[in-house]
Amino acid sequence: MNLTNKTALITGASSGIGKSFAYLLAAKGANLVLVARSKDQLETISNELESEYGIMTHVLSSDLGQPNAGQNLYTEIKKQNISVDLLINNAGFGKWGRFEDFTLDEYSNMMQLNMFSLTELCYLFLEDFKQKQEAGIINVGSTASFMPIPFSAVYAATKSYVLSLSESLTGELAGTNIQITCLCPSGTESNFNKVANSNNDKDIATNKLMSSDEVAQQGLDAFLAKKHYVITGRTGQISLLKFLPRKKVITMVANYWKKRLGYNG
Repeated sequence: MNLTNKTALITGASSGIGKSFAYLLAAKGANLVLVARSKDQLETISNELESEYGIMTHVLSSDLGQPNAGQNLYTEIKKQNISVDLLINNAGFGKWGRFEDFTLDEYSNMMQLNMFSLTELCYLFLEDFKQKQEAGIINVGSTASFMPIPFSAVYAATKSYVLSLSESLTGELAGTNIQITCLCPSGTESNFNKVANSNNDKDIATNKLMSSDEVAQQGLDAFLAKKHYVITGRTGQISLLKFLPRKKVITMVANYWKKRLGYNG
């Protein structure tokens, strides 16, 4: 896809991987629809991108963790006569801890953001994309998409859903003008401490975290190369896990996070 003068919608665009995607696409001449809860942060990014790259941006504040938020966002985009060519479903969050440590409301919010709003946006934009010469979707999953993660059970389940949906749609849309890629990063510098509840610099150095810029670049490269998914970061470890018994993988991951989170029991 030639991104010049195309329009990309990025959710979770105010920080981390989403923000990196915004700068990366702007540098390639793409116009942007920036979506996140924080309008102030988005407007700062918008002003910088328009000034530096001469592109057009739209800023839309939306909490995609709320029911019907995807539909409401799509309706607003239609109302403003914005034609989207590339959808980047980046917004999402996780919780690390024992399953019972968090409320059902927190899990509901997580599932709404990570799965339901993502699905809504894929569904709603798909019909529009079929009318275009070329279009695409980048869904941001995780290395958690590939395995159960004890102490992050719901988050891992939502990310497994994202990968499964993305690959299923890839099969349905094979041979069409629509490219779908699932970006599956391991920990990144932008969100690791917040998501993993860790402030341990030694741990961070040991994991050799990638920057959000590196992750976004690899994601875009994979999309342009028409790959249906890409793993960034610890690819060797993920490949190795495929050859281990599933029960062994669960035990290994559980022991790792139990130690990491300071659980003795």
